[in-house]
Amino acid sequence: MSESNKKLIKLGIFILLLAWFGFLMAEKIDLTTADLGRHLQNGRWVVENHFNLFEKNSPVHENFYSYTNPDFQVPNHHWGSGVLLFLIYKLSGFSGLSLFYIFLSLVTFAIFFLIAKRESNFTLATLLSLLLLPLMAERREIRPEIFSYFLAGAYFWALWKSQRKELAPSRLFFLPVLMIFWVNLHVYFFLGLFLIGVFWLVETLPLFFAKLEDEEFLEKAARFKGLSWVLALSILASLISPFGLEGLLYPLQIFKNYGYTIVENKSVWFVENYGIVNSNFMLIKVILVSIVLSFVLLYAVDRKKISMRYFIFALFFGILGWLAIRNFTLLGFFALPILAANFENIFTPSRKDNPPAKENGLAVMYIVIAIFAVLASYQFVSLHSVDRGIGLLPGNETAGEFLKSEKIAGPIFNNYDIGGYLIWNLPAGEKVFVDNRPEAYPDAFFSEVYKPMQENPDVFKKIEAQYNFNTVVFSRNDITPWGMNFLKVIKEDPNWVPVFEDNYAIIYTKKGDKENTVN
Repeated sequence: MSESNKKLIKLGIFILLLAWFGFLMAEKIDLTTADLGRHLQNGRWVVENHFNLFEKNSPVHENFYSYTNPDFQVPNHHWGSGVLLFLIYKLSGFSGLSLFYIFLSLVTFAIFFLIAKRESNFTLATLLSLLLLPLMAERREIRPEIFSYFLAGAYFWALWKSQRKELAPSRLFFLPVLMIFWVNLHVYFFLGLFLIGVFWLVETLPLFFAKLEDEEFLEKAARFKGLSWVLALSILASLISPFGLEGLLYPLQIFKNYGYTIVENKSVWFVENYGIVNSNFMLIKVILVSIVLSFVLLYAVDRKKISMRYFIFALFFGILGWLAIRNFTLLGFFALPILAANFENIFTPSRKDNPPAKENGLAVMYIVIAIFAVLASYQFVSLHSVDRGIGLLPGNETAGEFLKSEKIAGPIFNNYDIGGYLIWNLPAGEKVFVDNRPEAYPDAFFSEVYKPMQENPDVFKKIEAQYNFNTVVFSRNDITPWGMNFLKVIKEDPNWVPVFEDNYAIIYTKKGDKENTVN
């Protein structure tokens, strides 16, 4: 077979990989449980207020959408993402947002795939991709973190190319420029500093602990100096946001005031103990064991080929992935080049091994990876096939349209999940009781107000008297014990009348305020 035909076949296989990943990522939007509505409203406010980012009375600096804690100060670290998402929405609607999210995910995957292919070979990179794609597709909801995945890939690609002398060191100075955008797009901007720091550290160690020839020493010293400047400028660039030093330090402080338990922030072990099913729980265990095994085998075969960079990445992203479901995707992306490089080096050691032993070992490894890849994909698709597609779920905005058309007035009591939906859909001037940002409300608000008032009818009446609720808007899919209890209680309360109900939301109004019937 000619080389051109081989390239065409590989290109076809790569396109099929992209198509499969796009299929896994294609999930219709449920605004009633997503953060997207709030992000879009953030973007709308910034655009309509001409990017007045330093106005204190704004969603950039405080809990702007809440009437319960309106003055609570909280840095909106992803305001820039809201602007981009809102502009895309204005151009192409919710379907355009879905396509954009899928496209940027595919570009990110392509970056890590190309690195993995260069670290090993096309076959191994492809098989490992098939195994890891369900993990990469864990975060299918449209979120600002997509920008962090893409920029982490871009940073890694640039640093990796520079380390291999395929990119001039001077080209790395575009990284601090990218950091100006990243720090305003998502709180995971610290990953850029981490990636630069790891490459900087690995360049530093040989200068002190290895015997180098004069020419090699000068070369590494020059690279060390260049990376030092890039790192220093990136740290300075991290200060260029509406929050300055506070924004730079915010990743270290975000969980200090986090009074509501979010499943995506919990460890695999914690969530499994609550009986929650996730198709990727078994896969992440397989991946973590595979990473550990690959380093152990490589140490036994040729310890000199262990990459200190990949070892640090494996440790860092492995811990992040295990400790929080929200980091599954990050682990999936970085595991691809790590596993590819390690297994390639295991089967191509410096010394000449017996070719049949090498070929048999490769064959067994390929078969094992393929079997696990098929099982992981089957499990993923079987659990996530109902809402496949792009754009909004059918009828997803009906409740919001009802609120506007009927001019239903607040104050509104709503549950946590539906807060973002209401922020996007409420008539002008109306605000929410709570939305899905634990960091935007005091700890005591959740422990002493929000949960108790759903658990205890007497507490609800006390809070109702304080705020004088006219309307209750609740997500039908709230599975928290306190949420399910509240829905039972209010259904039997003669003072509240159901005026709307569909598959996503249920709306009650206080008796006498709206004499409507359930839709």
